[in-house]
Formats: sequence, structure tokens, C-alpha cells
Amino acid sequence: MYVHESGPVQGPVVIFLHGEGTNGTMWKHHANRLKDYHCLAPDYPGFGRSKDQEWTSIDEIVNQLVDLIRKYAKEGKIHIVGTSLGGALAINLLGAIPGLLESVIVDGAGVLPTPGAIIVKFGLRALEPFLHTDFVLKTISRTLIKIPERNYEEFREGMLSITPSSFTRSIIQANQVRQPSGLQHVPCRVLFVAGEKDSKTILQSNSILAEQMPNAMNRVALGVGQGWSALRPELHVQMVESWLKDRSFPSELIRAGF
Repeated sequence: MYVHESGPVQGPVVIFLHGEGTNGTMWKHHANRLKDYHCLAPDYPGFGRSKDQEWTSIDEIVNQLVDLIRKYAKEGKIHIVGTSLGGALAINLLGAIPGLLESVIVDGAGVLPTPGAIIVKFGLRALEPFLHTDFVLKTISRTLIKIPERNYEEFREGMLSITPSSFTRSIIQANQVRQPSGLQHVPCRVLFVAGEKDSKTILQSNSILAEQMPNAMNRVALGVGQGWSALRPELHVQMVESWLKDRSFPSELIRAGF
């Protein structure tokens, strides 16, 4: 699994887990801001510079991430930031190795069944042979991942770096992620966050998970929905920086249930 790496090797380690339709380069703005941190952004098998491999299962990817964490963690602790597909992976890591995690951000991912998931599943499989055509890419960007129009070309470039089978499998499996056992005993800080206009299942999942964990909080970003890191990249960077440095969040990020 290829890893984009930046920042001082002696600094605190942050592993950024990318979403669907992209790769580790989506975190370049975060890495540029966090110059005091050792930033690692893997390309999952089948994605980006790991395209020559193939996505197999969530469990296998989590195992590879655990190996990465054990390799780079300083004093046994590491920070995780995951969005969408990366958020689903982060939830699994909370269940797998809570003792190795200093803090975790789970953005736009949940553990509740998604309405219409079976339709999405069959639709993705039907579109898989045509995934890299402009018609299908534009359809996915507008309906499934909801990428702003100004970000379409970057999205298209990212999608072309993903094998169609890896894209299909990863989304289907991410929608099947359920709550790991033992979350009530996870000691690290956890931030569950989503756009205010994200799906009800994501917002409900964030609330359920945050209430169970002793050091978790639940926030929403005002005025935005799914994939808000692309719509409001500066706000997302500010959120991550505030979280890592234990500062107050930007005013647009408020407690859920307001």
C-alpha cells in the first residue's frame, strides 16, 4: 500500500484515510497546514498509486492499516483522520486497536443500515464496466458522492486512478460496516462529525456512537452535506488542526442536536 508522506519524522504522527473516488492526495491541503506533524496518507489497494493491487475486503485493508500504525506510532500512539470510506475504516480501527490511538476523527461514516443500499449495490455492479466513462463519472459525482461542480475534474482524475472493481467493492463494504464491540471502553478522544445536510443515518449513527464512548463528541458543519471537505476545504483543515492542537473549533462547527 503506497503512502504519501510529509512533515518531520520526529513529529506527532497523523494518518489520513481518504474517501471514495479519490486517493491520499486529497489530504495535501491538510498536510501543508500541519507542518509540525508527520503526515501519512495511504492509497488503498486499487486506488491511486496502489492501483496495481486490488481491494479485497475491509478487514484486509484494516489489517494493512494496523501494520502501518504499528510501524509509525510514536510512544504507542497515533492520530487518525478518516472521511467517508476512510471514516468507515477508522471505525473498524477503533474496535481493533483502541490502545494504539491517541485520537480519531470519523467524518461522514456510520454503522446504521443505509436506505436503498441494495439498489446502490446492484446499480454499482451494473455500471462497473462503464465506470471510467464521462457519463457514469458525472452521474456518480452528482448523486452518490456529491462532488461540487468546480471539483469535477479533480474527481475525474482520482476516479481514473481507481480500478472499477475496487471502487465497487469498497463502497458496498463500507455500507455494510456495523458497530464494533467494546467501543464503551475505548480510551482515546474521538470526534464524530458530518455535514448538517448529510443523511439522517449518518447523523443518527454519530449520535449513537458518541453517546457510548467516554471521550467522544459529536459535531456538525453548518450549511453543508455529504462530502463537505471538498465544498469547504478550509473549514475542514481548520477543524482538523483545532482538534489535533486541542483548540476551540471554528464557529461553523457546532454541537449536534442544536
